[in-house]
Amino acid sequence: MRATGEGVEEIIRRILALRPGLTREAVERLIDEERAKAAGLLTREAAAHLVASALGVEGAGEAIEAKMRIGGLTSGLNDVSVTGRVIHVYPSRSFTRSDGREGKVLRMLLGDSTGVVSVVFWDERADQVEGSGVGPGRIIRVLHGYTRERYGEVELNVGRRGTIYLEPLDAASGDYPPVESFFREPGEIGELGLVNLTGVVVDRTPPSVFIRRDGGEGRVARLTLAGGGGRIGLVLWNDWVERLGDVEEGTRLRVVRGRARRRMDGSLEVHLGADSGVQVVERGVEVERWMKLGDLKPGMRGVDVVARVAEIGDVREFQRSDGSRGRVASLLLEDETGRVRMTLWDDEVELLREVEVGDVIVVEDGYTRGGPGPLSLSLGSRGRVEVNPEGVEAPPSARGTWRIGELREGMENVSVEGRVVDEPEIREVETARGPVKLATLHIEDDTGRARVSLWRDLADEAEGLKPGDWIRIENCSVRPPFREGVELSSGMFTRIIRGGGEG
Repeated sequence: MRATGEGVEEIIRRILALRPGLTREAVERLIDEERAKAAGLLTREAAAHLVASALGVEGAGEAIEAKMRIGGLTSGLNDVSVTGRVIHVYPSRSFTRSDGREGKVLRMLLGDSTGVVSVVFWDERADQVEGSGVGPGRIIRVLHGYTRERYGEVELNVGRRGTIYLEPLDAASGDYPPVESFFREPGEIGELGLVNLTGVVVDRTPPSVFIRRDGGEGRVARLTLAGGGGRIGLVLWNDWVERLGDVEEGTRLRVVRGRARRRMDGSLEVHLGADSGVQVVERGVEVERWMKLGDLKPGMRGVDVVARVAEIGDVREFQRSDGSRGRVASLLLEDETGRVRMTLWDDEVELLREVEVGDVIVVEDGYTRGGPGPLSLSLGSRGRVEVNPEGVEAPPSARGTWRIGELREGMENVSVEGRVVDEPEIREVETARGPVKLATLHIEDDTGRARVSLWRDLADEAEGLKPGDWIRIENCSVRPPFREGVELSSGMFTRIIRGGGEG
């Protein structure tokens, strides 16, 4: 079916001139497809304009290019063109200018692999974006914008001279990160400042009234969001209380431009401000409360886990920089995914009086540390531990023994067996805490060979080892290789068991 009419012919000629790889038949087929998608409500000329827009052909006959990346934007640029994925669209707002004329403004967040920028559409362009129904996930191209700085951030403005194209056909979706990649989960929030956050509402507190400094009344409420193995508070102020105060538990939210702040107890929470945005993604979500030890990463907060006690460490006293005395001890926790050391400080050390190896413990509101050094779990300011709680199913134990060929850098608290290859080399090395005894040797099994570093008392135990001895090394860690191959290092809970194995 051929397109007719002077307007349509001009558009087709322009497309073919700027897209020589297309045939007339292909262009006409695209026009018919656009009309079919609109159930025939589009005229043929309107459909042709949509096809030209999607192919990146502007009305003046120029090819549309958007070579600038968002991360390269600076203030004071004119005639800026970028392509990106829509992250969030704010509601439009009408206003009155100083000369009495009415105006309209609409903001959105646009992102690519290099960064995120706030795009501001004015007047007719705001109407165009609003009328298009564009939402998060769509790819758009903006041409002939200009940049300026606002509150210390660069923003892209699109006025009458600017142009907007939805889903340009030469912009491959795979070249632009998915919407989810621009958001972090509660367990991943570890620093202050602006954050984009996604999580599921698992708790909420009713609004309360407070008196502002100017004597007026304000309102505040709090939601607790879970995800990524952690939880974080979302603080709603004033208008946000009205908008989100009745949101139900099990609702997944996306929060843009929240502000992570530190509470007086040291924990983090996210506050909604005037330039924040919130989108309801889905409802009725069931949240897995307990995180697996193998999924823990450094910098997580609000962590809840259920684990078995695999080992109990000794209590050590130390002196702080202010002269006060402190106490520290460790437990080695395990589930079917791995083992992690839990550090107890000062009064928390009393927990050691209540637990035995094999007990089940619940840790709520923990946080993780790591790098340099092994990953460790500690209690947050509002954290708590419960021993052998009723109604909580005990997790399976961690894997017993790993073959050397299965080990990967970064694995911690694993157990391996092997035959001693060479006589241990014993020496003294200097550390930040003074000289320490170190023994190094190699072990092997039928899958590979590993270099083993045994520190302090374990170095003494290694002195009697001979080539051919079969040993089991429990709770060691896989470190970056010294030269090549597998590098094992002892830790707080490492122990050597001689004999057994292959016999």
